[in-house]
Amino acid sequence: MYGLIIDHIATYIKEKYGESTWQEVKFVSGVTDDAFQMDKKYSEGLSHKLIWACHDVTGDQVDELMSNIGTSFYKFLTKYEFNKVLRVLGRTFPQFLNGLDNLHEYLRFTFPKLKPPSFYCEHESRTGLTLHYRSKRRGFMHYVQGQIRNIAQELFQTEVVIELLDIEHDMNLEHVIMRLHFNNLDFNRQNTAYRNLNDSILEKVKITSDIFFDIFPFIIVFNRGMRIRNIGIGLLRVMAGVVGKKINQTFLLMRPFIRFRWEEIMLHSNNIFELISCEPIQEDEDGILVYKTTDTDQMTEERHRMGDQEREKFLSLKGQMFYMEEWESICYVGIPVLVPFYFPVNFQNPYFSMSHLPQMYKSGLFINDFALHDSSRDLVLASTQQAAELKLLLHQEAQKSRNMRENMNRLKKERRRTDKLLYQMLPKSVANQLRNGESAVACCERFDSVTILFTDIVEFTKMCSSLTPLEVIEFLKVIYTNFDKIIDDHGVYKVETIGDAYMVVSGAPTKTEHDAEFILDCASQFLIEAAKMVNMNAKVPRIDIRAGVHSGAVVAGVVGLSMPRYCLFGETVYVANKMEQSSSPMKILVSETTHNKIEESDPGLYQFEMRDEIEIKDDQTIQTFFVVSRHGPPRIPSPRNCESRQDDSVNEDDEDDDLIFPGKSGRKSPTSEAEDELKKKGQLSYTPVSDAGIENHSIGSNRTPRQSITSKI
Repeated sequence: MYGLIIDHIATYIKEKYGESTWQEVKFVSGVTDDAFQMDKKYSEGLSHKLIWACHDVTGDQVDELMSNIGTSFYKFLTKYEFNKVLRVLGRTFPQFLNGLDNLHEYLRFTFPKLKPPSFYCEHESRTGLTLHYRSKRRGFMHYVQGQIRNIAQELFQTEVVIELLDIEHDMNLEHVIMRLHFNNLDFNRQNTAYRNLNDSILEKVKITSDIFFDIFPFIIVFNRGMRIRNIGIGLLRVMAGVVGKKINQTFLLMRPFIRFRWEEIMLHSNNIFELISCEPIQEDEDGILVYKTTDTDQMTEERHRMGDQEREKFLSLKGQMFYMEEWESICYVGIPVLVPFYFPVNFQNPYFSMSHLPQMYKSGLFINDFALHDSSRDLVLASTQQAAELKLLLHQEAQKSRNMRENMNRLKKERRRTDKLLYQMLPKSVANQLRNGESAVACCERFDSVTILFTDIVEFTKMCSSLTPLEVIEFLKVIYTNFDKIIDDHGVYKVETIGDAYMVVSGAPTKTEHDAEFILDCASQFLIEAAKMVNMNAKVPRIDIRAGVHSGAVVAGVVGLSMPRYCLFGETVYVANKMEQSSSPMKILVSETTHNKIEESDPGLYQFEMRDEIEIKDDQTIQTFFVVSRHGPPRIPSPRNCESRQDDSVNEDDEDDDLIFPGKSGRKSPTSEAEDELKKKGQLSYTPVSDAGIENHSIGSNRTPRQSITSKI
């Protein structure tokens, strides 16, 4: 299915329900594209996925949705200016309906692999007509009915009431029979005018059969028994042996979707008929063109599936059927279908015919076989003159397109590199705010509950006196690289490093209710990692670090212009630093605030050892505790709580834009009932998992008895 229909459905949902609903529909259906190319092929089931997802999100019935979307079709066509074609398709509403199959034939040049439905009318009267709709796609009946009502109103100012008569399924087709009730004022007037004009022409103009067959060199005349009585002079040179044989055993009927019988043809006299030979035209041993016929009638579906190069071996005709009362026969006035030679080299031939001059010559056709009034002569001659020039232009355009794609890919890679560097300097959420034009002041935010960790290396100044500057840098690089890897796994954000001081925070810039737990887990891992760093240097056999933790409120924002940094301000920062200064080597000293926060959220999760009170400032003291051990493994934070990891999940081949799914208040998105229904149908690609679900799973998995922190040291 081409993107024109998919784009129509998406446009309707956006205009009717809004952008947020469209994002929900995309989420439920598993669709990631926001825009659909008009001339690009998409999955046949994509339209129904979107419709059923819209039904789940909005609650509207599927049949009602299809009808309403069809009603908006004419307005949507103005986007591509196809509405101008519909205006001139027919003088009256019945003529418009009879010309739909012809319209689809014209559209094949834009949509070469089009699989259009087929329409024909019968039992026309002053009060309406009966419309037969056949399609290889099922489930579009209400969509077509909406289109019919809307076009009748827009183009012909006619109200149409549609009555469903029958639905049949045969030949892999859905056949819908509808009675269209409307005021058909032009019915009698047109028939009377046509009969008077026809009688006048017959009295004044007499044409012999010889002239008739010269004017139409590819005509086929056959009787009620479907036996070919005569053919035009052009066809005679190519298929001399077909006279006397049955036309439905010599040709396959590709369009319209009807049985190749006399009665069916008479009902579809207003349609364009496509015929393709049952067997390829070949040369015998003497080089004379011969044609073999077959009695099978099972080839039509195979010919539809046949590749373009294979189809070129067969003769394809396109034309009109009309009944000759004087001959008691049907005349098929057709012409060989020739592909314009100025089309792109990868153009898909919609008519299964000759696409170059050698194939035309091999089939036995020459320029003079076409009538002088036939535009195919001009098409062949003019297109061959332009082929080389346009082929060069197409090659240049293809090269430009390749260069543009390569430049876009390089641009995307460079943007990812700069983003990665930017997100290492600033939190992703803050960096995006600044990139969107917001001021540094607007990015400032107060966080009521965060936990801050400070660490430093014991006797670092003494250690530096025995090392060269390069050795100090290499020493700190190893330590901080290991620490950086740890914070990525514990949902904390690295604020800064000053010399041997290392500062991290949890709860800012991404808020979480487990900030104290994440910080203690991170600090514990720091001690374990530091204990492993032995014999890094002959002058430094081992290193000891001390850690201090405090919880409270801070104000965070970006400071500086030349080298902007994300900084934290408030008494909480000072107290956390004081905790670190008062701590002991290879110990984690926490304030009473952090201790109480852990005990309130998860009593017994950590074992603490009470220490002396320490003075903060101005005779203010605070109770402190050492962290002794933890029960169970560390909590695994959700990726949404890991500010430092938010950009790492982006693959090099991914698009720049992330999937945005804005939820609606007061309603689940999507509903659990919709998820179950769509899972059964195989239409939901994945189910969203909440942060709480991830964290609860991690808490309950692999819980072990008390795990000592200091014992590993």
